[in-house]
Amino acid sequence: MHTNQLLLQQPTIFLTLLALAATPALAQVTAIDPGAHYPEGPLWHGGKLLYVEYSDGNIKSWDGKAGGVIWHQDGCGPSGLIERGQDLLIACYDGNYLVAIDSSGKELRQWRSDGKDRPFFGPNDFAADDRGGIYFSASGAYDIKAPATGALLYLQPDGKRITRLATGLRYPNGLAVMKDRRHLLVAEMLEGRLVSFQIGADGSLSDRKVWARLQDLAPPTPNADAYNGPDGLKLGPDGNYYIAQNGSGRVLVVGDDKKLVRAISVPTPYVTNVAFAGKSVFITGGFEQWKAPFPGAVYRWSY
Repeated sequence: MHTNQLLLQQPTIFLTLLALAATPALAQVTAIDPGAHYPEGPLWHGGKLLYVEYSDGNIKSWDGKAGGVIWHQDGCGPSGLIERGQDLLIACYDGNYLVAIDSSGKELRQWRSDGKDRPFFGPNDFAADDRGGIYFSASGAYDIKAPATGALLYLQPDGKRITRLATGLRYPNGLAVMKDRRHLLVAEMLEGRLVSFQIGADGSLSDRKVWARLQDLAPPTPNADAYNGPDGLKLGPDGNYYIAQNGSGRVLVVGDDKKLVRAISVPTPYVTNVAFAGKSVFITGGFEQWKAPFPGAVYRWSY
C-alpha cells in the first residue's frame, strides 16, 4: 500500500507521527562522547557520569568536561552498572558473572551462580529495590526462534545469595521498580513488550502481566530494525518511564497511564539505555551492533 493511502486510512497513526516529528528533542541532543564503542549502562555516580563500553571491556567516566577509562577487564563484556552502597556492581554479559568494585576500581567480589549453584546466562541490567536488594536480568539467547531462556534474579541485600525468581522470558533486558514501589517493570526485548511483576515483601516476584507493547505506545519508525524492541529501561525523576527503543534511534517517554509523553530521538539507531542527573537525560547507543569496532556515542538531552 502506498504511504499516502496508509496515512489517509489511519488518521490516528498520522497524527501520532506528526506529534513525534514536531518533538524538538533532536535539536537539544548533544554528544558528550561521540567516539564510544557500544556504550551501555549509564549511571550518575559521585558527581560523574559512568558508562560501560561493552565491546572494549571498559568503564568510562565523564565529569562534565573530560572523560577516561576507570576500569577494564578482558572477557567481561560489561553491559550494566548500578550502585551497591558506596561500591559499584557490574554485569559482565560475556563472562556470565557479576563483579563488585570499589570507587578506586579495585575488585571486591564476584558472583557466578545462584543459590542453587546454577550459572546465569548473559547478565544484562539492574534495578534496586527498597530493601537493599538488586534485581538483574539474565537475558539468555538472543534468538526469536529459540526457546525463551531469559530469567530474572535477585541479589539479596546481604550479598550472600542470589535467588532465581522468574524464567521463560524472551531476552529480558532493562528493568525498573515502578513508581508504586510494588511492581517491577521489565523490558522483554525480543517480544517487543514490557511485562510487570508484583513484588513480595521478601523481594519475590509474582503475577506476571503484559504491561504494554511498544507498537501500541508509538508506531515504528521508518527503516526500523526488525526486532526494534525495548532495551534499557528507567523510571525518571519526573515520574515517567524512559524506554530505550533499540533499532529505532529513540527513547520513548511514557507515563503511568501508558500514554506517550514524548520521544527523544538520537543519531544512533541502536539505543541502549538512559541515566539522569538534574534536568539532564544521558542516552547511550550504537551506530553498529554487529561489526567491530562497534562505533557508538553518549548523548545528553535536557528538559
